[in-house]
Amino acid sequence: MIIDAHAYCFPPLGEANGFADSAAHLKYLQREMADHHQPVFCLDDGSLGDNSMLSEPNDLTLRGLHEVNFRSGGYGKFIWTSDGKTYAKQYLPPYLVDLSHSAAMMVAQMDHVGVDRALLHVNPIMGLINDFTAQCVRDFPDRLLGLASVKEWEIENDPEAAIAEVENAYQLGLCGLQFGNSPRFRHGVTSSWNSKACRSFWDGVTALGKPVFFTIHAKPKPSLENYLVQLDIWKSWLETYPDTPAVLTHGFPWRLFLRDKHLELPDAIFRPFLESNARLQLLFQISLGNVFDYPYLELHNTISQLVDTMGSDRLMWGTDMPNVERFCNYRQTLDSFRTHCKDVISEEDIDNIIGKTAQRLLSL
Repeated sequence: MIIDAHAYCFPPLGEANGFADSAAHLKYLQREMADHHQPVFCLDDGSLGDNSMLSEPNDLTLRGLHEVNFRSGGYGKFIWTSDGKTYAKQYLPPYLVDLSHSAAMMVAQMDHVGVDRALLHVNPIMGLINDFTAQCVRDFPDRLLGLASVKEWEIENDPEAAIAEVENAYQLGLCGLQFGNSPRFRHGVTSSWNSKACRSFWDGVTALGKPVFFTIHAKPKPSLENYLVQLDIWKSWLETYPDTPAVLTHGFPWRLFLRDKHLELPDAIFRPFLESNARLQLLFQISLGNVFDYPYLELHNTISQLVDTMGSDRLMWGTDMPNVERFCNYRQTLDSFRTHCKDVISEEDIDNIIGKTAQRLLSL
């Protein structure tokens, strides 16, 4: 069984999508574009711009956004107006005409490539879409699974409501929780997400008996030091809840470890995994697709290191579909492991990474 352990379905981006209105959702999208490495270009004359058009460089919260009439531009783009010119960022592949990705499209992509199951992830960037994700799973119950989301920035204020939101999502058919630290920082919440104030939330969520998928970024700004601070918080969480299956999504922040066209992973980032059963997703192309080209031979030493250090039974292939297709196609993300790692790791390791690890975790 081949399982894409990290994919997305979402309604048109730029609509409310669970927020109070479309303006509230667009703020999240503008914040994401202001932090993202995709280039800014002018639709009027092709000149390049930069992310400072979208926000104050020293304010990484939602409060730091500039008023630029940020909006959906269709065909995978977001656009905005600055000094009378229209600028854009190609965040999604161009075939997403209205910036949506339906369950039917996801399954068609899976059929084309030969993927049996996919685990849908969630993020406020796509919206607060537990209901939508659950409907995707109901529409294709033998192909799709889905994670729940929660308003991470509110878990201290009303933990019971947050727990109830997660429990309701599970009753709708979702199979785990995705929790990210970025939404907290975007709301100006800098306190630890594993503090005593969060304890009742985590006690309630872990008691529901489903895995938790953590999306952890270096905050407030990208640096190894800031990333290790967040990893230490996660390590403490893993020690508090050793019986709850946990996954670090996306893998590590690969771009932090680029050195002369290869990756150098420091020993410190493996600390949370040494005394836990946590798993690690491997999503290389969504982060490095504009650095390396298919078949990504530059990543082979890193893949070998990860297998040797952690064991392939804790590693899970994912893609970030459809977002990854701004860099490479779906088949290439799979074949970079299925075909091109045969001389790097064993067939058993490949089978674990592209399906069996996720299959065991999700009891499929």
